Amino acid sequence: MFDKSYKAAALMRKSRSLAAVLLAGAMLAGCQSVTATHTTLTDQDYRKRHPILIAEQPEVMDIPVAMKASELTPDINRSINRFVNAYRASGTGFMNIQVPAGSANEVAALTAARAAKNVVQRSGVASSHIRVTPYQVDNKAWVAPVRLSFLKVKAVAPDCGIWPEDLGKPDTDKQFFNFGCAHQQNLAAMVQNPSDLIAPREMTPADGEQRSRVIDLYRTGRDPSAGIQTQPNLNDL
Repeated sequence: MFDKSYKAAALMRKSRSLAAVLLAGAMLAGCQSVTATHTTLTDQDYRKRHPILIAEQPEVMDIPVAMKASELTPDINRSINRFVNAYRASGTGFMNIQVPAGSANEVAALTAARAAKNVVQRSGVASSHIRVTPYQVDNKAWVAPVRLSFLKVKAVAPDCGIWPEDLGKPDTDKQFFNFGCAHQQNLAAMVQNPSDLIAPREMTPADGEQRSRVIDLYRTGRDPSAGIQTQPNLNDL
């Protein structure tokens, strides 16, 4: 009786050991089947599929010119001033003034271009940095604008709406190609200084006066947050 019980217990121990070995083998096989590679990680990173690049892109302002216009309106003058301010702040190269050639308003456009150049110069741009060139208009019946432009360093993202693969495939669990593209487009459009995408800015110096005020409050047992200057709450106004 004792011998039979001993054999049954030994058989049960062997069965448990075999089951543990089989379970461990199945787990290892599962891990090996989903080994991550550089390719799979790239497929899952929308920043690599839709990278934001730093490049020079044109800033353009079209000035409408009527057939018999003899001068620029005050609103257009103010718009040119704002455009010139943007050029002086972040533009590179020349301020370009393009005059239509072969259009129905060719004569009026030439007069408007001279007036625009005077506004640009009065706004602080030297004449050596202004370039006036013609551009050809194909249809003589068109009323073409005078075009101001300059180059500016911008953050640029690729175009969206590219679908190279069938989204109905059930045998894949990776992100579809267009995923994250709109996010990159929005981020690139919101960046005021593209250099921030390359490296962070340096920290501003610490406010020594504010730090001394908070430390004095702490030493005297008062609430240190009482020494922090905050913006007024609009609800309290």
